[in-house]
Amino acid sequence: MTMKNDRAAGHLLALITITIWGATFVATKTLLRDYDALQIMLMRFFLAWVVLLLMTRKIEKPVSLKDEAGIFALSLFGVSLYYFFENTALTYTLASNVSIILAAAPIFTAVLAHAFTKDEKLTGRIWAGFLIAIAGVVLVVFNGTYVLKLNPLGDALSILAALSWGIYSVLLKGFVGRYNGLFLTRRMVFYAALVTAPFTVWEKGLPPLAPLAKGENLFCLLFLGILGSALCYAAWNAAICRIGLVNTNNYIYLNPFVTMVTAAVVLHEKITGAGFIGAVLIVGGIIVSEYRGRKSPLACFYPKEYRNSTYEIDFEELYSRGYRGILFDVDNTLVPHDAPATRESAELFKRLHAIGFETCLISNNKEPRVTPFAQAMDTPYVYKADKPSRKGFLEGMKRMGTDLSDTLFIGDQLFTDIWGANRTGIYSILVKPMNPKEEIQIVLKRYLEKAVLYFYLKEQKKG
Repeated sequence: MTMKNDRAAGHLLALITITIWGATFVATKTLLRDYDALQIMLMRFFLAWVVLLLMTRKIEKPVSLKDEAGIFALSLFGVSLYYFFENTALTYTLASNVSIILAAAPIFTAVLAHAFTKDEKLTGRIWAGFLIAIAGVVLVVFNGTYVLKLNPLGDALSILAALSWGIYSVLLKGFVGRYNGLFLTRRMVFYAALVTAPFTVWEKGLPPLAPLAKGENLFCLLFLGILGSALCYAAWNAAICRIGLVNTNNYIYLNPFVTMVTAAVVLHEKITGAGFIGAVLIVGGIIVSEYRGRKSPLACFYPKEYRNSTYEIDFEELYSRGYRGILFDVDNTLVPHDAPATRESAELFKRLHAIGFETCLISNNKEPRVTPFAQAMDTPYVYKADKPSRKGFLEGMKRMGTDLSDTLFIGDQLFTDIWGANRTGIYSILVKPMNPKEEIQIVLKRYLEKAVLYFYLKEQKKG
């Protein structure tokens, strides 16, 4: 197998594995009706061990006490502690909090690998991929609900789960390639079952078999034990052999997206536009992490200009450069979030029309918010524009009678406004938000925007 094919196989294994792991959330949720978390863990690990024992049909002796201790450590951090911290966190905080924090596992892995291995170094593209993907994770996890409540204990346990996975990933580097993947996974789930058993008995007792008479319970257990544990851990280890720790762990970003899709199919939960955009960002983050070009992988979010305020822009100078149409975002670009039209905004549009500009508002907001504002500005508008989709920008140009060569866009958000304008091919101007009071999902994105702006401003200083 060529190196290119080997890497392709590694990416495919990671993708298949994370797809199955993402679906295990729904299977676990089903079993929680009749079992507690520890009972599910014990049954899952024991079943995985039995299946792997039947597949390998050989009991290898430990190579050394040091190696056996290492395999126990893999099991402890990557299986027992990871699932314990994750499941316990869910009892103290929201699932959305847990999902977002666990999505940071790849960056824990990257930092630890950078510190303790010679061939896994942190690069700008890895950080860029992380920022893009985590923005997508936030959108997917909330999926249009935008509920976030901090809980120190639950969130701390989630961080410990992510850290445990990072430690497991780095420790695994010393074993993949040296041990048969099925044997290594079998030993891991054996130790996981061994560690979980006494705690299960202490808490609730051994899991009863009667609930497994329900077809859906039996199917979910088989799915968790055979696919989710026995085969997936072996496939994950094989992926690390081919594409490395950091690139393999980047696929963890997809976990909330897979769960969202599975929940939509099985539990009939709705997927919103925010969830879809988040999925695009997640995939984009993974691609950026693998990026090998010279241009910054964050360049798609960089504006052509960055100004303090819409009202400080030299529009006469832009007109002299040949621009004839201006597309505007509304909230925090022309007025504070949800504020009505002001005298300043109305006078700006009168001035623009006097100069000779055509104008149009394009907003992701609904018609009741956009229509009265546009009427006050005496300008056409596009509501529910679905930025960063290109359709709102294209429709805005159509209504102004302009094209890509003589149109510019002004907005205050990188991941919707500027990315959308750049994707469309329109000259983009970013302005600072007028008021920090915003919806929670925008507040979260602002932190990620600050990181992107850091790299943007750094590149601007270089010339």
